[in-house]
Amino acid sequence: MQTYLVGGAIRDRLLGLPGPYEKDWVVVNSTPDQLKSKGYKKVGKSFPVFINPETGEEYALARREIKTSSGYHGFEFDARPDITLEEDLSRRDLTINAIAEDENGNLIDPHGGQNHIRDRILMHVSEAFREDPLRVLRIARFKAKLSQFDFIIADETINLVKKIVDSGELSSLVPERTWQETEKVFKADNFNQYFITLINLNAFNEVYPDLMGLDSEFFSSDLILEAARQDYSPEIRFASIFYSLMRNGEENIRNRVESMRENMRFANSYKKLPLMLNSSLGLIEEDISKFTADHQLRIIESIDAIRNPQNLDQISKLIMLDRSIDLTKKITVLQKSLEDAKSIRVNNLDESKLAGNEIAKRIRELRLKAIKSNQ
Repeated sequence: MQTYLVGGAIRDRLLGLPGPYEKDWVVVNSTPDQLKSKGYKKVGKSFPVFINPETGEEYALARREIKTSSGYHGFEFDARPDITLEEDLSRRDLTINAIAEDENGNLIDPHGGQNHIRDRILMHVSEAFREDPLRVLRIARFKAKLSQFDFIIADETINLVKKIVDSGELSSLVPERTWQETEKVFKADNFNQYFITLINLNAFNEVYPDLMGLDSEFFSSDLILEAARQDYSPEIRFASIFYSLMRNGEENIRNRVESMRENMRFANSYKKLPLMLNSSLGLIEEDISKFTADHQLRIIESIDAIRNPQNLDQISKLIMLDRSIDLTKKITVLQKSLEDAKSIRVNNLDESKLAGNEIAKRIRELRLKAIKSNQ
């Protein structure tokens, strides 16, 4: 049994990126039973990937992939012990991800990945690239991830991407898998370059039908660029797209968000912030002279900030991505009013004398009074 480090850890190290690196391993001349006997835990159903119980790192048996039908799941896998390292590397997407390292630190690079790292070229490993539509998303993600190095996509690879787009196979992508790639993008800087690349490859509308029609200029706006630069959560970066839509005149983005959630099945945490923005932005944008105690409390209530105070911090970071307007004073006022409103609790009044609806009404009256008294 031989074990090799493969993929991203080698690529990032050769680029001079700082560690720690996410390490993936490929195992040659072994079987699932042998790995299980060493305590490795099998994960996934499609192909033999195991978790090292000591390091938590992934170890995959070397394998071939055989295209059997359309889509991401249209493959059969051959992971017999006689599959070579070179055969395993030949199934990978890009040459820069198809470099292996043995236990002595020697690099195995049958597809010229080191040269392409030096020359800043994203190049497919083989014609099999076009068999998996998910690779269109992956090449766009790597273009964004490595944007600081100014990588370009090889013309030959662009031609293969065009064949994938023209084939209609992008429509066969599994929503959950598409979102996995998308979420990785929002967790990294320069996420806007991912979408610009998909637009330039004529793949954007097919992959993200709920955002259809957005162009490179949209993803190059100052607001989006600020979101791509700031070290903010992926949820804020995702929400910045919908904020930019509202800044471009779209009054209600709820239907877009709900449809995208239904189609891509992402976590509710990603839906929450755009919907809070949808219900609060109009109120926040009112002139400061209209920020009465009642108006401020309506904003606080619209984002459920009394129960979840972090919501105000999240919405504040989001709306202040737009540097063309100064919202600092309004945010400061809302933060103070939220503290005043939070100070009022049910135990501030005698519940025995009030019915259920009256309790909520009375608490709101006390919150308004607390906000007014400190203005």
